[in-house]
Amino acid sequence: MPLKKYLSIIIKIVIVFFSFYFIYHQLVENKSFEDLDISVLIDTVKKNKVYLVGVILMMFLNWLVESLKWRYMISKIENISIMTAYRAVFTGITVSTFTPNRIGEYGGRVFCLEKGDRIKAVFITVLCSMSQLLVTILYGSISLFILFDEILIDKTFLSVSLLILLNLFLLFSYFNISHIVNSLGKFKLIKSFKKYLEVLVMYNYKDLIIAFIYSNTRYFIFSLQFIILLHVFGINISFMDAILSVMLIFFFITITPTITIAEIGVRGSVAIFVLGLFSSNDIAILSSTTLLWLINLIIPAIIGSFFIFSLKFFRSK
Repeated sequence: MPLKKYLSIIIKIVIVFFSFYFIYHQLVENKSFEDLDISVLIDTVKKNKVYLVGVILMMFLNWLVESLKWRYMISKIENISIMTAYRAVFTGITVSTFTPNRIGEYGGRVFCLEKGDRIKAVFITVLCSMSQLLVTILYGSISLFILFDEILIDKTFLSVSLLILLNLFLLFSYFNISHIVNSLGKFKLIKSFKKYLEVLVMYNYKDLIIAFIYSNTRYFIFSLQFIILLHVFGINISFMDAILSVMLIFFFITITPTITIAEIGVRGSVAIFVLGLFSSNDIAILSSTTLLWLINLIIPAIIGSFFIFSLKFFRSK
């Protein structure tokens, strides 16, 4: 057996091992679950099976939309099937389980490509993530602006200005990515990456808007999942308060650097802090947050592990 084939198999085994190790650590040894009443969670799930099935189906829809977005954007360097894109997204989730801020997701996806330049594919995937980040920051900023006083942050001119500037900067950067790449190409430090970065120049406003629409669709889906779970666990708040809370939770989680192993702890703390403005039922808040995390990240990571062995780390010339 050629050396490359041995190395490929070893890499795949290592990825699956670390993925399952971190999943095990999060589910069994994570101290974040100490405040969680597992019996209450299981009992609530049993009583609300229809809602749970709906939320799980929405998970598959959520990642399908992400697959369609990535497939559309990656078509600049390689045309792939929907199933290949779907598989790439799930393998990316698996690889991301043991990397800071899930950056391994980029690498996990690009090794599903047959011919496209993988470094260019990474930059394209970053652009897809930038689209999702923009949506999260925009909606989160709206929620933050409305809930300034409730979360004990002064609505000063400086804080509002910084929030507006952040959004304007992200909007400008995203929709002018080609101009930014051309400008950066003049710097010596960037020149070595210029041939890869130039792939971003290929995206016009239409492409960026389509990706932005896909990102909005995803945001709507996983926000609705969260709101449904809040209802399932009996958190009695108005629909508008639930929407504002969910938007703010995703905003804080996004801007908080973390590693996946500590992510559920961060999610739980943020959710209790924000939803605590409207409800004192911390157990229900933690339960709904944990279940959303399990459905949207842990289950896909397990599914993706079955696709890891289809990755191609080495190509024939």
